[in-house]
Amino acid sequence: MIFGNGIDIQEISAVEELALRQPNFIQKILTPTEIDLYADKSGKHQAEFLAGRYAAKEAYSKALGTGLGAEVNWQQLEVLNDEHGKPYFKMHPRHNDLIVHLSISHSGNLVKTEVLLENFPNTEIPISTHRSAWIEVSQAAVAHNIKMVKEISGAKRFMAILKANAYGHGMPQMVEAARNGGADAFGVATLDEAIWLRHFGVQEPVLVLGIIEPEQVQLARQHQIIVPVANLAWLNAAQKWLPDEVGGSPLLIALAVDTGMTRIGIRTAVELDQTLKTINADQRLKLHSIGMHFATADTKNEAYFEKQLARWHVLTDDLDLPEGIWRHLANSGTALWHSNPSTDVIRIGAAMYGFDSSQGNLAHRDLKPVLSLKAKLVQVKQVEAGISVSYGATYTTKDKTWIGTVPLGYADGYLRKLQGATLSYQMGVMWK
Repeated sequence: MIFGNGIDIQEISAVEELALRQPNFIQKILTPTEIDLYADKSGKHQAEFLAGRYAAKEAYSKALGTGLGAEVNWQQLEVLNDEHGKPYFKMHPRHNDLIVHLSISHSGNLVKTEVLLENFPNTEIPISTHRSAWIEVSQAAVAHNIKMVKEISGAKRFMAILKANAYGHGMPQMVEAARNGGADAFGVATLDEAIWLRHFGVQEPVLVLGIIEPEQVQLARQHQIIVPVANLAWLNAAQKWLPDEVGGSPLLIALAVDTGMTRIGIRTAVELDQTLKTINADQRLKLHSIGMHFATADTKNEAYFEKQLARWHVLTDDLDLPEGIWRHLANSGTALWHSNPSTDVIRIGAAMYGFDSSQGNLAHRDLKPVLSLKAKLVQVKQVEAGISVSYGATYTTKDKTWIGTVPLGYADGYLRKLQGATLSYQMGVMWK
């Protein structure tokens, strides 16, 4: 599968001028091995070599979707020539999971490079693409659900929750669908999911919903990923893993407040105040947001919802919070069935995918299912009366009957206990 594509065009003379104006330009752009190759060349060939490597590394960073800087630097990239004289990346930071295809061409004073990044073939878990069954994800349904939830809640920003491979819908597909539908930020369960989003080219804010290990904060800082602080002890431990010097991008922090979900979060006003003061006193840290999670927003238990909301106000109303930080309280249930406690940003998982998290216990909302499982009939045959069908012989035909077979079963998650249930079906459909 193609991961990314990058193209860069440079004027050879302009790159030469850069090298003359900036004394350390060549040492910055080229690795020691490339500098030796550069020194062996002269005149036009030397200029073409320098411009070609400069453009190739720019194209790589574009294909990666990050740009040179935080994610990849010049010295991590090395372009050599193989035995046939063809340029290739001898060294690059994603060598463990991406194959690089490189093209460098010269025309007059221009050098053009193109980099294609391809995922390694998956040799561990085969994905069946030659099968008459498939899943479709509807971008139109995603856009409809996002628009509807934003209108009901009055929210300024929509955070699309993509944890667990986007609830099984497929991360790449749902990133694009949510973006096209109007998502402003993304939420995930783990740091690895967040880093994957950055590698995929996501530039929007990304919040990790779960607690990461203190020693992993440098990774989060490098990728500008927002991480939750759920207690002061964790923050003190995390500070020890950040560089001592002040500079570069700070670690982005979301204060997690526990008002009654009782999973993660700060429970007392004293600890919350101490944690905020610790963040404000350290220039390596930056408070991005503060939030909580409602436990009963998608149930009829209004009393517990109000109890949590009251607790939120007790804990946060007197906090000296910086201007511009995000307040995110509403999950799907809150956004769909309650007066939104904050319109800054809503964190939406289930509703975006078209799930009624109340399971029909609360007012109907016009959510559209995003995922469809489809299959073609692989065999149709007519059998006479008295013929048993499938495992356990639990169904026996009473009359002459047409039997259709689809290539799906319990190995795909279709429960055998559903055997004998009445299913809706369509005939004569032109499948997309």
